[in-house]
Amino acid sequence: MRVGAMNHPAKDVIQEIRWIAEHGFDFIDLTFEPPAADVRNLDLKAIRRELDLRGLGIVAHTAYYLNYAVPFRSVRLACREEFQHTLAAAHEVGAELMTIHFSRPPRFFSEDEIVDWHREVLEPLCETADAWGIRIALEQIPFPHCDQITIIHRLLDALPCLGFHLDGGHTQLEGRTDLWHEYLNRFRSRLCHVHLSENDGTADQHLPLGAVPHLGIDWPARLAELKAVPYDGTITLEVFSSLPEYLLQSRDLLRQWWND
Repeated sequence: MRVGAMNHPAKDVIQEIRWIAEHGFDFIDLTFEPPAADVRNLDLKAIRRELDLRGLGIVAHTAYYLNYAVPFRSVRLACREEFQHTLAAAHEVGAELMTIHFSRPPRFFSEDEIVDWHREVLEPLCETADAWGIRIALEQIPFPHCDQITIIHRLLDALPCLGFHLDGGHTQLEGRTDLWHEYLNRFRSRLCHVHLSENDGTADQHLPLGAVPHLGIDWPARLAELKAVPYDGTITLEVFSSLPEYLLQSRDLLRQWWND
């Protein structure tokens, strides 16, 4: 198991890489987002050199707000072009995995249409990524306003190269119960990346592990379930706080629970 942290998209990427490496993480979950991490403005060769110098791994992350499952084909193609720019950047810096989020569709459209909109964007990206030795992973989102898990199942069936990215915080924000177990059981064979954080069920708050009173998550049991998949890959701690000590504490707890 490898533990990673995400860069702040408004801070200098090189400085973020140095901080993450110096604080004992195994990889950076590099989100290629403006204002400071726009692929068009980054020195990708310098990023690759810094990663190599620090011995830090990398997975790539795309902007969560690029909503591409919409009825307008021009918008879908524009989003696909943006993802292609990020995919090329991910390839240049040595990433072997790139996350794209499930796209929250507008209401009143059929499941078939939603699947087709996703495929139009994801399928050519998966083909290019596969040729470059990169895997595209689809991350589920909070409050999808549709039967997200069924649509993801259909997309994974249709696109053999597509992987699944499980966000543990998001599983608490879909439906009336925590869907961690259902997502893990249904997509275990395609699982290739994990995000962990906590929230109180009202928003995607990215809180430290164990921070919500009375939430009732048994983290050792949850991680044992993940190990039993079996899964022993990358886990990003999506803990966003002005005090980095909370992120570091979550890192130490995760490793302790995993090893125990």
